[in-house]
Amino acid sequence: MVGGFLSKLKVWLLPGRTEMPGTFYRVTVVLALAVGLVACGQGNEETDSQAVNAKPARVKIPAASIGNATVKSISPTFSYPAVVEAMQLTHTRAEVSAVLKAVHFTPGQLVSKGDLLIEFDDSDYQVALQSTNARLMSVKATAVKADANWKRAQELMPKGYVSEQMFDEARAAYESSKADISSAQAALNRATLDLQRTKIHAPFSGKISRANYAVGEYVDGRSPTQPEPLFELVQLDPIFVTGSVELSRYNKFMLAQQKLVDQGQDVPDVVLQLELAGGHAYPREGTFQNWDNISVASSGTIAGRVLFANPDGLLLPGQNVVLRGHTLTPVEAPVIPQRAVLQDQQGHYVMTVDSNDTVRRKNVEVGIRVGKDHVIRSGLEDGDRVILDGGGLLREGTPVSVALTN
Repeated sequence: MVGGFLSKLKVWLLPGRTEMPGTFYRVTVVLALAVGLVACGQGNEETDSQAVNAKPARVKIPAASIGNATVKSISPTFSYPAVVEAMQLTHTRAEVSAVLKAVHFTPGQLVSKGDLLIEFDDSDYQVALQSTNARLMSVKATAVKADANWKRAQELMPKGYVSEQMFDEARAAYESSKADISSAQAALNRATLDLQRTKIHAPFSGKISRANYAVGEYVDGRSPTQPEPLFELVQLDPIFVTGSVELSRYNKFMLAQQKLVDQGQDVPDVVLQLELAGGHAYPREGTFQNWDNISVASSGTIAGRVLFANPDGLLLPGQNVVLRGHTLTPVEAPVIPQRAVLQDQQGHYVMTVDSNDTVRRKNVEVGIRVGKDHVIRSGLEDGDRVILDGGGLLREGTPVSVALTN
């Protein structure tokens, strides 16, 4: 197009050619614009070509923002607030009605299983026992006679010496005597049991409260309304410590444990310890017992129980403590600072710098926290360079250079 325009211009400028001055001026301006457009077009083509061939500029990252994944020997630890909980707690009530005769303990005393704690006046129950015993002896004597008559009736009936009515009466008397023996024996058993209940022994070892009744006071144990308990006894040795764990951590722990079992590996032993109020360490280690059978929906937690020996009674029900634990056998795993770990819909990941100084994303499986670091269960190798700060702002494939800072 520009070439054709120049040809026409040449014709206009031939010798002998005459044009009006205005026309010549317009042609000159158009020529200047055309030459300018050609020059601009050539310049743009050259710039585009350079843009295509140019390499992306490297992003400078401060050396302080680059860290290395380092394999360390880790003993995973944890701590949870917990509460001391008694294994057994009883509110013992009277089962007989009688006058309290003696109290054989003092408030707060440590008692042993089988110790005599309470005595009631048993006079009435001794009499009742004697009476029911005599009743049993009487019905047994009557039963001997009824048994002999029944046997005789059985022998004489075939010979016609006993009428059918006498035969039926002998059999009825025999059956009645057996029932009387059973009834009298049951009454004797009840009287014996009532007499035994006039003495109350400790059902298990533990610490006992004060007595709620005084000596000489009448206690109606057979009242339709439940009377006040005689005392409260709590077992202190051993004793439970119960801590609530978030369901997310519980699920993670149980899945990891099952994974080890499926792989034929041993589940690491865990050392469980207590921190008492004031930061004091409890001198004995605990043994994990069980998880609760239900979770608490309102808090999203589940309770786990640990058993502790408590021979001195230092741990008391309702006491607030801190339950701490660590694995007995350390594990080897890469460790990186927590701030390097990012998360999106795909899960946890870190941005790394490869051997070509290029940004690469690596998806990782995050383990426990150790101080300010994260244990990485999979996805990183020892020595991998990870971006600690601003990794989420860099795209994978971005070239970088590490800028040394003073």
